[in-house]
Amino acid sequence: MGTTPPTAIAPRWVVLTVTWANSLGSGLLWGGVPFVTELQYGFTKGENLLLALAESVIYVIVALASGPILRRFEGRGLTPRIVLMTIFTVQLVASGLALTGMWGVIAAACIFSAVGAALWPIMESYVSSGQHGGNMRRSIGIFNVTWMSATGAALLLMAPLVAFGQASRTLLILAPISLLSIFLLRWFPARPAAHPPEHAHTHIAPQYAYLLRATRFVMPTSYIFISVIGPVLPFILRDLAIDDAMKTPIASVWMFARMFTVVLLAQLTFWHGRWSTLAVGISLLAGGFATIVLATDVSMLLVGLTLFGAGHGIIYYAGLYYAMAVGGAEVDAAGRFEALIGVGYVIGPVAGMLAGGTQAQLVGATWAAAFLGIAPAIMPWLAWQRRLHSERRAHA
Repeated sequence: MGTTPPTAIAPRWVVLTVTWANSLGSGLLWGGVPFVTELQYGFTKGENLLLALAESVIYVIVALASGPILRRFEGRGLTPRIVLMTIFTVQLVASGLALTGMWGVIAAACIFSAVGAALWPIMESYVSSGQHGGNMRRSIGIFNVTWMSATGAALLLMAPLVAFGQASRTLLILAPISLLSIFLLRWFPARPAAHPPEHAHTHIAPQYAYLLRATRFVMPTSYIFISVIGPVLPFILRDLAIDDAMKTPIASVWMFARMFTVVLLAQLTFWHGRWSTLAVGISLLAGGFATIVLATDVSMLLVGLTLFGAGHGIIYYAGLYYAMAVGGAEVDAAGRFEALIGVGYVIGPVAGMLAGGTQAQLVGATWAAAFLGIAPAIMPWLAWQRRLHSERRAHA
């Protein structure tokens, strides 16, 4: 496929174009499908949560399996670029299922979840391949802004079809996206470039490993909130009597707030290695979630969506940075990162289905599930504090 050397670094514009195009699909899957099922097929809140749970279980399984499968068959000629070709081909075929009715939408959503779980670990490894320190931070920042802008744009683009009762047709956009992605693969090397060995640990501060361990709990916790907001937001907007044409644009507010937060963080470095950064992100996310669910008017809803997006932007940016800085530009490192996201996607719908019928009970159940996820993150922080104390004593 093309003449790109097998371990070259893929041109940034190619990686970002593929990222933005396929993130439109991710935005439709996690943010748009709940509106399709509620408006077009009359799903209840519980049925939306159940579909989200099925998608999430598939996501975790595929994300965890992607790295081992690639390693097992790499000796037989299977490369990350060939896997991407397979992913885009499956996505192309599945895009037409949305036209076959309710069960077609459900099947398409599950397939898109599977291909997304395989896609993003590979794409994340291409993003940070051959880089460290400031260069990697900038690459990850641009990558985050790219996909976050696309997920918000997906909800804006589907608004006219939602207004005309044809929301499911928005899933057809995966067809041209897949064809474009297949064409652009000619500029991808067969596999992501490795980090230069002589620089492998130059830019890794000692606390990064501890922060990485903490984010392995904080990151899935953040997606507990997101996996509940997605399926229930159509019903929150319905109860506030918001016009159908405005529902998905309003729902996109938190996605754009997340994007602008990442833009800001990409320009700053003070947050690197700071534990307080994670604490602020969690507080904004949890507070924003409660504000959204308990909103009594549109103004309160918009405030909640903004806080929610800012909180998740902080957590996601920090989590991916530490994962790739310590784990390296490897499919397994990114695969574990995506699997952790999937764990949160699984827990959230379960908590939502176990909650009572009131909005306050939904907040309480989600917060309780999140607390269980956050609590173990204190252990890496305590370990870091013990290390600092020991070092101070040694130098006293």
